[in-house]
Amino acid sequence: MWPVFIFGTGRCGSTHIQRLITLSTCCWIWGEHDGFLAPLLDSVSRYDASQVLKQTLFDAGPRSDDELISDMALGSEKVSWLNRLDRTDFPIEIASLVDRIFRSRVPKTWTEWGFKEILYGLDNDAPATLLRLFPKATMAFTFRDPETTIKSMIRTWSPDLFIGPQSTHALCNAYMQRARRWKTLMNYFLKCREREGRRIIFISADKLKRPTEEILRTLELPITRGMPKSLDITNPGPKNWPAWASMKFDELFAGDETSCLDLFTRACIESDVDFKVGYQ
Repeated sequence: MWPVFIFGTGRCGSTHIQRLITLSTCCWIWGEHDGFLAPLLDSVSRYDASQVLKQTLFDAGPRSDDELISDMALGSEKVSWLNRLDRTDFPIEIASLVDRIFRSRVPKTWTEWGFKEILYGLDNDAPATLLRLFPKATMAFTFRDPETTIKSMIRTWSPDLFIGPQSTHALCNAYMQRARRWKTLMNYFLKCREREGRRIIFISADKLKRPTEEILRTLELPITRGMPKSLDITNPGPKNWPAWASMKFDELFAGDETSCLDLFTRACIESDVDFKVGYQ
C-alpha cells in the first residue's frame, strides 16, 4: 500500500490528486523534485543487467577473506574486478535510501510518504524500477485530453512567447516539444501498465470530479482524517492567448489529432476499468 507515487503528463491534475491524498489519508505526498532519482533508479537496472558483473561476481560464488587477500598479494588476474557485490543487496539499499530521503521529514500526524513527479517515464524507466523496489506501492497516472493539455503546457510553461512581436516559429517549436512530451508519456504508461499487469491506476481528468471516497477507494488508500469538502482547481494557469497563437495551434494540432486521440481513448478505457465505469 505504501508509498504512493503519482505520475502524469503535466497540466493534468496530478497536483490535485497530491492534495486530495495528503489531506485525506496518513500519507504525505511530496511535490516534484526535478526527477533527480532517475540516474539512481537507472543504476538498479544497469547493475542487474550487467553481464560483466554476472560473470565476474554474481555467478562466481562467495570468496573467503583469505582468498581475497591471496589474490591481492599475488596479483591474480581477478584483482582488477575484485569485489564482494551481491546481486540482491544493491536494490534493497537503494529502496532503503529513497525511503529515508522522503520519510525523514514528513510532518507530524502523517506516517507514510509519497511523491508526484511528471518527469518519470519521459526518457527513463523510473516508474517500473520504483515498482520493483516498492512492490506494494500505490501508483497513479493522471492525464487529460491532448488538445487541452498541450495548450495549457504552452500557455503556462512558455508565457514569454506571447510577450512582444508574434513568433510563429517559436510557437511551432514549443508545440513540437509539448506534443512530443504528451505522446511519449501516454505511450510509456500504456505500455508500462500492460507490462506490469495494471499495477498503475489511470486517472483521467473526468475522474477528478468524482467523490473523494471513490477516488481513494480506487487507489485502495484508507481514509484516516477528515476529508476536505471540496478542493479548488490547483494552479489553473493562464486561460487566454493571442488570436494568432490560437489559430496557429489549431493548425499544428490538426496534424497530430488522430494519433493523440487514439492514445487518449486507450488511456480512458483503462481509467474506466479502474473506476469500474459501466459496472453494475
